[in-house]
Amino acid sequence: MRIKLFTSTPLMIASMVALALSLLGGFGLTTAPARASTLLATNQPDVVRVMVEGAVQRPVAAAGDQFAVAVTFEFAKKMHIWPNVPVIPDELKGLLAIPTLINVREGATLPDGVKVYPRSAQWPKPQEVEVGFTGSPVKLLSYAEPTTVYIPVVIEPSAKPGEITIPLTVSYQACNDAVCFQEEKVELDLKVKIVETGTVIPPAPDAALFKDFDPSVFSNLLAGNVKGPEASATREFDFLGYKFNVAANAYVLIMLIAFAAGVLMNFTPCVLPVIPIKILSIQAHAKSPGKLVWFGTVYCLGIIAMYGVLGLMAFGVITGGQKYDWGQIFTHTWFVIAMSLIVAVMGVGMMGWFTIRLPNFVYSVNPTGESTAGNFVGGVLTGILAVPCTGPLLGATLAWILTQPPALGIGVFLLMGLGMASPYALLIFFPKLLQKVPRGGPGSELLKQVMGLFMLAVAAFLAGNLTSERWPWYIVGVLSVFAFGWMVAGGRRTLVSAAAKNITTVLGVLGIAGSIWVTQSLTKAPPIDWRVFAARPDGEIRSAIAEAVKKGNVVVVDFTAKWCTNCHVIEKNVIYSEEGLKTLGAKDVVEFKVDLTKAGSEEGWGMVKEISGGGGIPLIAIFGPAVEKPIFFQSFFKPSDLTAAVAKARGAGAAGGAAGSGTGQPVK
Repeated sequence: MRIKLFTSTPLMIASMVALALSLLGGFGLTTAPARASTLLATNQPDVVRVMVEGAVQRPVAAAGDQFAVAVTFEFAKKMHIWPNVPVIPDELKGLLAIPTLINVREGATLPDGVKVYPRSAQWPKPQEVEVGFTGSPVKLLSYAEPTTVYIPVVIEPSAKPGEITIPLTVSYQACNDAVCFQEEKVELDLKVKIVETGTVIPPAPDAALFKDFDPSVFSNLLAGNVKGPEASATREFDFLGYKFNVAANAYVLIMLIAFAAGVLMNFTPCVLPVIPIKILSIQAHAKSPGKLVWFGTVYCLGIIAMYGVLGLMAFGVITGGQKYDWGQIFTHTWFVIAMSLIVAVMGVGMMGWFTIRLPNFVYSVNPTGESTAGNFVGGVLTGILAVPCTGPLLGATLAWILTQPPALGIGVFLLMGLGMASPYALLIFFPKLLQKVPRGGPGSELLKQVMGLFMLAVAAFLAGNLTSERWPWYIVGVLSVFAFGWMVAGGRRTLVSAAAKNITTVLGVLGIAGSIWVTQSLTKAPPIDWRVFAARPDGEIRSAIAEAVKKGNVVVVDFTAKWCTNCHVIEKNVIYSEEGLKTLGAKDVVEFKVDLTKAGSEEGWGMVKEISGGGGIPLIAIFGPAVEKPIFFQSFFKPSDLTAAVAKARGAGAAGGAAGSGTGQPVK
């Protein structure tokens, strides 16, 4: 729903003529430079100076939802308005500037359960303009280009269904490059229909309008920070349980951390199967420096390009305004199918089965071949395979990135890609580091065959995300057992030295046993009777949490997905540990699991953004009656950390972990 008002009380005919001329290009609501203010308010003939537009992100919302209201300003030629915090240059000291303000209308009463936070509005940066109030040009900050301001709105779980009105008053002073006019006020009445929790809500009609809205503001509001996300002075990082704080404006240090996070992604379980493949490829080209540098550089560029695409998706640049969390792309069926096929083809290529005649396009994705396209696709694939996992430092880095302007944030994504590509670049430019790796022979061929089988297991793992059922893990397990079995049989048959045969046999047997154990762990029923929210609206999840906390319970929420490898590791080693089960087995602890495997952007992912600021999953959040903000963990942590967090949420002792959010001071 959108409301448009012309704010200088023009005559109807004058308004229509002005708009018609603007469409013809004769007058135009333009973004041409013009700016300023003067010591004197001057009356002018009624003309369209500023147009104000109001829009609601969710015209239909459920109890428990959180969304934004957008107020957009457009300007006639040579018109502009002061920002919400005017900055007066030294040349104009003494000038009384009237700031642009947006507030809940004085005297209006919001419905019960509806909270509006104008003090936490997200204002864009003003532009520098030149004015001539004193006869000489003076530069000051103003809004002259189309400007959108976002105001957070919270519909509490207690809100009753029905149509409500959000009454806003917008006040500002319009100016041109010579004078300023009298203060003007516009009243906006924005309609929202509140429906029962669980009701199917239609897609938002103005998604593009809200592409720059940062939903992490809700996390800050709940933490009591009513000035918005930029007021947070530090960002907490976690490196394998060691936590440290970094100033949010320490850009160089955070960029170094982002680079390190990219490097560490190479050591996650998702990427490890690809590393031997690339090492063999580098080694194969080592005798031809030209090929080595060219193919290696293309491979690294593939990794960096993939991170660039992830950055564009995170800011909604190529996704129609929808901002994707880390790993959220795996919720799309088409993507899962495509990735499964590509990885399977690469696995087939690794095993040498390309001697069977296949369609020509298949050969371009063989990363060990003499193909530029194959090496680039190999790099892209390496970047994509990192997505189901999260490495140390990644969660906090992502959360910081999403509080930055898109250009800077996407640049830091590219920097993470450069970090992930750096070990391969090191081997490319210093190939002597691989001198101790066997060159060719039966050992090399066996390694490629085993890695090819593991790639097929990875393909099965990816395809298994098409369902939330556990049976696909059996297929992954069988392929893994076969790969380790092939290691044993192939090693005994093809390797020459007794030591090599014994090593491959021991590793293979251990791998078979480990594969069987992991498969059993992933397929058996969990020891906790979770209340599962699979593809359920954010509002329904919030309402359930609020209801449980209201009864005095501590709520432990596991945001997870089948494709999230680290989620399973954390569940197995923390949640399902002896101490974890004892902690969650308390009578006042309620366990919720939010399954994001096939969830939409407003079916659990919205809460992930609100709690973590955009760090993705894994995410374990603890709510309770003794804390105003959920305590949350995004990386590996200890069972004792979980126990301490539950105790703190209950009101008995201190807790570790990264804190997320609590309550702010809304206007009622």
